[in-house]
Amino acid sequence: MDALTPTEEQENAILRIAREPTRSVLNGSTMGAGKTLKAVEVCRRISAETILLIAPLGTRIGWKVTFQRQGVTLAFRWINSSKEGKKAQQYWEMQVPGIYFVGVEYFVRLGWDGTKRTKVWAHKPDLILFDESHRAQNRNSKTYKTLKQVNGWFKLAMSGTPTGNSFGGAWAVTKWLWPDKIPNSFHEWSESWCRFEYDHFAPMNRKVVGEKNPGQFFKSLPCYIRIDSELDVELDEQIVYVELSAEQRKAYTSLEENMMVWVEGNPLVVEFPITLRARLRQATLGMFSVDEDGAVNFENDCKSSKIDAMFDVLENDFDNEPALILTDSRKFADVLVARLDNAVAWHGEVSQKQREVAKQKFIAGEVKYLVAVISAIAEGVDGLQHATRNILWMSRSDNRILNEQAMARIYRQGQGKQVRSREIVAVDTYDLGVLSSQILNAIEMNKVLKGRN
Repeated sequence: MDALTPTEEQENAILRIAREPTRSVLNGSTMGAGKTLKAVEVCRRISAETILLIAPLGTRIGWKVTFQRQGVTLAFRWINSSKEGKKAQQYWEMQVPGIYFVGVEYFVRLGWDGTKRTKVWAHKPDLILFDESHRAQNRNSKTYKTLKQVNGWFKLAMSGTPTGNSFGGAWAVTKWLWPDKIPNSFHEWSESWCRFEYDHFAPMNRKVVGEKNPGQFFKSLPCYIRIDSELDVELDEQIVYVELSAEQRKAYTSLEENMMVWVEGNPLVVEFPITLRARLRQATLGMFSVDEDGAVNFENDCKSSKIDAMFDVLENDFDNEPALILTDSRKFADVLVARLDNAVAWHGEVSQKQREVAKQKFIAGEVKYLVAVISAIAEGVDGLQHATRNILWMSRSDNRILNEQAMARIYRQGQGKQVRSREIVAVDTYDLGVLSSQILNAIEMNKVLKGRN
């Protein structure tokens, strides 16, 4: 494969990153704007020999290929629990030159022995790359506490949504990048930059709801890079509204009003609001069953207004072309695979190896429908834009970022056709509440992330 040539805008960003005097950079470029290419080119141009790459597992192949494609000849080693992975860890601890890839979860796992920190990350490589760095936005999380253990001669964090779902998430990763420039106290920092609203359950009854002056914090950082991906293809988004079946509506209403429902003689009792939200969403997908232990399941032949509408969309809106079908429910994803011809599942119970096989078959046209759980496919999966231009949402995640990233599996650089996105929404249900709040959050966050030098 020939090396990729950065665009003029990407080249300017690469030069700026490589020359940054603080040797710390936050790349907030949107998906499809070449974050991986820019990072690899920076590695090459600063002559980094020992590189720690912290990233979601699904990105590993893409990183490895890009390093090879751009002519970086360093050994690419994967730190994991396998025999080869433990050998890679030994090389890392000896600081043998190479690229050391580690998944975010395993990165955290190696950082701790119970409640005590280990010395695995007590080394200083030439460069630390942290892909999808919003995973450390929670300052109280083990991910952030592990990240603080590692330091490098150069640090590059990458995420199109570096704040996570709330502007308050901007503190953690920037504190790691510029420990001497960002206040030690989150509360001191938040007084300067955050907008609050009263919340009875929040610390000091105050909840961060945004930035005081949208865009100014990122503009104040020593080196914040943001390139917005400008795609040449159009996006055709439409909502398909459906009414719940009588059985679904009865269950939904009972849950909403009584926080319990009887299903075929078995009671389903909801004790907490967060659980109620999950149950209401399940009721919009299809009529679920409840076993004697109270576990909720979907039978393959369950009644579902959304499944009925799905077949209509696939035939009439998507012209029977291949499609990526998205849902937040693993159990419902399996039902969809069972109801469709030539479909495969992509979720947490599908191994990484099986996912790679499914991806290649989908791209090759051997599989017509890829049914994915949003949280499982949102990060680090490239190439699907060559398989389809159609996205069908059966439900959305509560996490706005994951929804945006899932969309970007298809609506990204390399897509040559108009992208058609259809979302099936059940009227008078929680579906509509998710939609409206996420649109408002996306508008607000876009103002924040536009800040730049």
